[in-house]
Formats: sequence, structure tokens, C-alpha cells
Amino acid sequence: MSSNEGVVDDLLERTDELAVISGSLDAARRGEGGLVVIEGTAGIGKTRLLAACRRRADELGMTVLRVRGDELVMESSFAAVRELLWTEALARPKPLDGAARLAASVFERGSPQPVDRDHPTAVLHGLYWLVADLAERGPLALLIDDAHWLDAASARFLVYLARRVDSLPVLLAVGVRPGDDSTGLVAALSESAISVLRPEPLSAAGAEVVVRDVLGPRADEDLCRSCHDATGGNPFYLRELTKALLAERGRTTPELARSVRSLGVGAISRSVLVRLARLGADCERLAQAMAVLAPGSPLRQAAALAGLGREQAEVAADRLRTADLFADGVALSFAHPIVREAIGAEMTSSRRAALHAQAARALAAEGAPADQVAAHLLSAEPYGEPWVVDALRRAAREALAQGAPEAAVSYLRRAVAEPAEPEIRLDLLMELGRAEALQPSAHDFASLREALRLAQSPEQRARIAVELAWGLSAVARFSDAASLLEGTVERADGLGSDLLDSIEALLIGGGIEDLTASQRLLVRAERHFARAGQGEVQDPVMLASLALTGAVAGRPASEVAALARHALSDQSLLERGGAYGGATSALSLTDHLGEAAAAQDVAIAWAQRRGSSPTFVSMSVHRGVTAFRAGELDVSEGHLRRAQELGHELGAGHFGVMFLIGVLLERGDLEEASGLVEPVELTEPELAVWPGVIVLAQRGLVRVARGELDRGVADLLDANGRMAAGGLQLSVLVDWAPQAALALEQLGRGDEARRLVNAELDQAVAAGAPRRHGMALSAAGLLEPGSVGLAHLRDGVAILERSPARLEHARSLVNLGQGLRLRGEREHAQEAIRHGLDIAHGCRAATVAARARAELIASGARPRRDARTGPAGLTPAELRTARMAAGGLTNREIAQGLFVSAKTVEAQLSRAYAKLAIPGRTDLAAALSAKD
Repeated sequence: MSSNEGVVDDLLERTDELAVISGSLDAARRGEGGLVVIEGTAGIGKTRLLAACRRRADELGMTVLRVRGDELVMESSFAAVRELLWTEALARPKPLDGAARLAASVFERGSPQPVDRDHPTAVLHGLYWLVADLAERGPLALLIDDAHWLDAASARFLVYLARRVDSLPVLLAVGVRPGDDSTGLVAALSESAISVLRPEPLSAAGAEVVVRDVLGPRADEDLCRSCHDATGGNPFYLRELTKALLAERGRTTPELARSVRSLGVGAISRSVLVRLARLGADCERLAQAMAVLAPGSPLRQAAALAGLGREQAEVAADRLRTADLFADGVALSFAHPIVREAIGAEMTSSRRAALHAQAARALAAEGAPADQVAAHLLSAEPYGEPWVVDALRRAAREALAQGAPEAAVSYLRRAVAEPAEPEIRLDLLMELGRAEALQPSAHDFASLREALRLAQSPEQRARIAVELAWGLSAVARFSDAASLLEGTVERADGLGSDLLDSIEALLIGGGIEDLTASQRLLVRAERHFARAGQGEVQDPVMLASLALTGAVAGRPASEVAALARHALSDQSLLERGGAYGGATSALSLTDHLGEAAAAQDVAIAWAQRRGSSPTFVSMSVHRGVTAFRAGELDVSEGHLRRAQELGHELGAGHFGVMFLIGVLLERGDLEEASGLVEPVELTEPELAVWPGVIVLAQRGLVRVARGELDRGVADLLDANGRMAAGGLQLSVLVDWAPQAALALEQLGRGDEARRLVNAELDQAVAAGAPRRHGMALSAAGLLEPGSVGLAHLRDGVAILERSPARLEHARSLVNLGQGLRLRGEREHAQEAIRHGLDIAHGCRAATVAARARAELIASGARPRRDARTGPAGLTPAELRTARMAAGGLTNREIAQGLFVSAKTVEAQLSRAYAKLAIPGRTDLAAALSAKD
């Protein structure tokens, strides 16, 4: 793009903005996609900049896809996405294949499918890969104007795509008004944008060019300045004002200048209405009809709504185009949203509501899509018409099937506003509550609470309470969920045993994380542990709940593992929320690491097939913990880092962070660990549930590692006390006790350290999990002098040697070596330490390896250096990607499975090839299996 005294393609004073757009398009053609946000008030020139972007993209041979947000369809389900993508997608040989199939429901109308909590995110994953597939044919420019009027589902996808577009040959150019950012869209887009353009109003000189271009010689300096002052330099307002001045041919220029100064920007809306009034009643009625219809609506619909015959409507449409109120073209639309807003604002609210109701009836009569009918019903007054409720419920079902719970909630809230029979109202509230539960951050479950009040029978109340409790648990309101379910069970007269078991399973499994309720729930669970031991419990959710509860309460590992295996034997458990993850975690926490990993891998593959990022995050955390406990730090870090990245995007809070800290400490990445944990604010409500307490304990471990022993020990003891007060054992979840004991010893609190380790040893023996038992013995051995301490150290090594916990085995060997060295047995010490160093090196555990080297030096030996090339030189992300590629997966399949971009995969593989000194993927398998 070039400029000529600031004028480019009829754009004044936009040279900088045009240069950014041009550069961004060039980068997209090179495969370096990005988002450009054009932010500004109405009329500032966003649409013209997007038009310039389109022209430049055309010149570059890029495919241009465009859509404009509209107030009428703001509550629709992916309306903008369909308009933007579907025509181009249909031109592909296979419109929706691979991961893009997950988005099929967005484009298939009229066939509602059962949905679950994962569906909305799966649809976003599918839409992303649809865009990626389209971009494979050539670079794309996706232009979205008036994004502040996008429907919520389309806006959600826009943010999702913006975070990943840098890896695609795609430019996203988005025009948006900042003042209409009630959803936070502008802020979310700005975080991902390569550029945020904020066009300034025209200067006085620029305004003079516009005014004189329209008015000619009549526009003297005083008039031009008056027009600039009246409009603030807003280009659209300036053009509209000068058009209005054209009609004032009988007035002198000084009179016009004085008149303009007295009018201000409000004159623009009046000018639109005056021009419309001059065109006659037919034009007014047609314009009012279009003010409530979607842009591009057919003339027959607008004519029917305006009460005009075909010929009348055609004449009126032509006159509106000639007056620059309608845009040129066959399809009906306003010349600018401001024109539509001015005409719509002039109508009374009752007139607008009546037109929307009339439009809804007409569209329903001709079989229009359900969301088009519903869009009008949202703005129509409730009159208790049964067909309205039916239409809104149908639209809500389709919206849910398409992955747009936001639209379903809007439709159902409007349906609830229609006067209805109590039974129908209860059904509506239940449907609304289920839809709201798919976007829990947006409400307080008021619909389900009202449904609970309206329920007539104990069974009805119980089933509603279960749904409400699921929703509360999904947003970590465990205490509220537990109180609700406990009250439900107390009033359980007449309920069937299956329903009671479902309530008890949810109460125990969902409520046990609430430390204010866990003591009560452990008492309640005792009866079910006894029943399960006698084979009387078959519900897999109850079995999974008991398994995880039993593990964290320190029940025998053999009992816990048996419950978990029984739960996992029912394949339906995989589709029943977090219970599956809880069962696999119970296996992991009782040292059945191979079984746990296999079950977790099954769930991760299931989440990848479904495009479910929430399930992928949850199971990646479980899998990362299992790998950590096995000493597979590369595998663990790979899973936990991806969970952290996606968890942050999904608003999962501490979930993706709390276990990554342990890996980082073992890696020796103390600075990163501190950066992750220290900024987290731990309030009392957060510390009343497990996740918060785990983060507190991890913060304590970080502080101890930094040498802040007092603060670190205080955190660790606080965390342990909170869990113990709830009847639970922190050591099952976090390896805190050995570090806390050693820190206490260094602080001169030796007696306290020994009491802590002895209590830990007693609990570990009672539970029977070898990893925890061996760690406790090894820690005790460091604290005890003489032969007793050495015996503990040897016993710890023996137990851990038979366990799958390789890293803890390495640590126990180094501990034994230290004990032997301090007792003068240097040769035996070096043998144990070297063995521990070898294992630590295989685990990529820098902290244990560093300590082992220090002990070898102290014993008079010389340790070997670290490997920096070969498989040991790969980062966890590179290693994970390389292993998947070596297993035969393509880059695209790896990217889809990890919820990352193909470009990220390519970069990781390129770095892996260089570190492994191989030419490409055919040599990966051999290189990865090579010994360091």
C-alpha cells in the first residue's frame, strides 16, 4: 500500500494502520499468522480499514472470508461462524474430516444430539482444525466486522482461534467497538493480537478535505472548522453531516456554520430520520421492518413485516438505496449500523416488540431455522403462547447440540418468562439449569434452585438436587454441594436404593475435597466401605468415590486398589465425569503405577478422539502425577505442562500448576517453581479444599528449597494440619514429610522432626504403600544416629528397590551413601551413591543427581558429567512429540492429539532432530532407543 498526502483508497490519515495491515497480510502468507484488532467508536472507519484489508488480500491472492456481527443474532448459536466458514468449507473435497468432524454439529441443523460438559470445547477444537484445513489450500484472511455483536459462541471461537492463529497462514482482522465490550471480548482479543489499531478522528485538515469534497466551493474555512468541531473528526459523522448540508442550498455559508456549531453529533441521527421521513410512509415502514430483521433478509420477509405489496416494497427499497440509507445490492441491508441504530432508536419499545413477534410468527410459518425464530422471540413480549415455548425449547436443544450453551440459556430464560403450567415450568427450569451448568461461571444455579422449590415429590426433589450438586461441584463449591446432598439424604423417605446410592456416591466423591465436610463424609462412607467389602456395591461411581476417599484417608492400599479396579472394570465410568480419574488416581496413590498409567492413557486417547480439552487436562494431570511417582520426569513434565497451558486457558486455576511444582523442584528449576507458586493468593475459602492445600504445601517445599526454612516449614505444617483436621493425610498427595523433617532438624527442632517422621512411618506402614513406606524409612535413617539409622536407610532402599518408584529409589541410595560416608564406610558409600546417580540420571532428576555428585566429591570420588546430547538432551515436550512421531503419527495427528498447532509440532521435531543428530523422522525410533 502506498500513500498520497495521507489519502489511500479513499482513506484519510490512515497510513500507519494500512502499513500494519499490509505487513500482517505478508506475514500470514509466509505462514506467520496473527490477529489485528481494529478498535474504535462507531463511524471511526473500522469498516473501511477492513475493506482495504480485503482489497490488499485479494491482490496477494489470498482467500478472503468475511462476516459482520449483528445485534439481532447476538444470542444465536455459531451464526457468525456458519456465515464465515461454511461456504468455503463445502468447496473442499471432504468438508469435514479428521478433527474437523468435531464441528459437524455447528453446520447440521434439526438433529439435536445428547451433549455433555465436554461438547462445547470439542466443537472449538473441531472448528480450529476446519480453519487449519482450509488454510492448507492457501493463505486466508478472515475479516470480522462489528465483532462486539457476534453471538457468544462465535465470539468464544474467535478468542480460541486467536490464541492459535500464529501457527497458520491466516490473518484475523477484527473490528470492534470498545464501549460495547460487556463480554470482555476486546480484552481477550487484545491479549493475543499482534497489533491493536485505534484509528484517531480526522484532524481539522482531514475534515476540510471531506467537507470540500462534498460541498465544493461553499465550504470555507469557518464552515469546515465548524463541521470538524461538531463531529469531533469522526469520518462517518462528518460525511453524513455534509450530505445533510447539501440540502441547505438556500442558506448562506456563515448561516450554515452557525447552525452546524449548534447541532453537534446528535444532528446525524436527526438527519437520518429527516431523510427517511422525506421518502414517505412506505420507505419508513420498510426501514423499520429492516431495523428488526437480520441484514440480508429477503425482500418478501421485509415487505410482509412492513405490510407492503411486492411492487411497493421494491420501489421503497430503491428509494432507500438512492438516499444512501440502504446499501447498494440486491440483498437488503443498511448503509451503516449507525443508520439502523438511529431508525431503531426512534421506534417505541412496544412497536419493536410487536414487529419482532410478527417476524417470529412469519419465520416459524415458513419453517425457518429454529435459532432465527428464537432470535426474534427474545425481543418479543411474553403472552403465554404455547408455540413460543415450543419454538424456544427446540432452538435451545439445537444450540446445545451445536456446542453453544450460551444461546440455549438465552432461549430457555425467555421461555421461562412465558406464563406456563406448573409442570411445564418445572421442565423448563430443569432444561435451563442443565444448560446453565455447561457454563457455570455465568450464573448462580438460580434455575435449578427454583426447580428444587417447585418439586412436588421426594424423588423429583432428589433428582434435581443431584443435578444441582453436580453443577456446584464443577465450580469447586464442594461445601454447598455436600450440604445440599446431606439434606436430601436426610429427607430420603421413599427413595429407591439406586437413587440413594447415586446421591451417596456424589456426596462422598464430590464432597470429600471439602475439608469442612470431610470428617462427616468419612463417617458416612464407613457403611459403604463395609458394603463394598461384602460385594454389595456395584455402582462404578460409588466404587471410584470410595477408592479415592480411602486412599487419601490412609486406608489399606490393597483395599483401595481393589475398589479402583472394580470401578474401572465398568467401561461406562469413562463417560461419567471425574470419577474415572479418581479411580485411576487411587491406583497411582497406592503404587499400582503401571495399571494407573494404562487406564489414564486410555482416558487421554478418549479425550483426544472427542476433542475434549477439559478431560484431556484432567487426565493429563493424573497421568503426570503417576509418571512423577514412577520417576519418569520427562513424561510427567510433558503431561503437566500441557495441562498447565490448557488449564490456564480453560480457567482451571491451580489445577494445572499444583503438581508441576514437584517436577520443577526435582529438575532443579527453582526459579520457575517460585514464579508459579508465589503469585498464587491462598485465601481461606481456597484453603478449605484440597487443591488450595496442595498448592500451600508446594509453596512450602519451594521455600524450603530456597533456604527459607522457617516460612517453608510453616507452610508445610499448616497444610498438613488442615488435611489432618479433615481426617485426611497430606502425604498421600504430596511428598512433604521428608523435606519438612530435614528442615526442622536444620532449624534445631530435632525432636519435632523425629516425631513427624515417626508419625509418617506409622501411617505409611498402616497404608501399606511401598513408596511412602520406603521414603519414610529413608528420612528416619537420616535423623537417627548409629546402627538404628543405618538399618532404616538400608530398609528404605530395599523396599523402594522392589517398588516402581525409581526416583525415590535413587534418593534412598544417595541417603544411604550419605549415612555410610558419615560412618566412615567410604567405599560402600560411593557404590550406593553411584548407583543412585545412575538412576537419577535416567530419571533426568537434576536435584538428586546434584546431591549425589556432592556426596561423591565429599567421599573422595569424581562423578561423571551430564549428557547434553542424544535423548537426554531433549526437553520433555520435544521428547513426547518425538516419541509420538516415532510411533508413526503424522504432525497433524500429533497436533490434534496434544491440542497444539502443527507449527508447534514441526518446531519441536526440528529441535529434536538437531539434538539427536539425525536427518529426519525415519531415524527417530533408533535414536530414541539409543543409550546415553
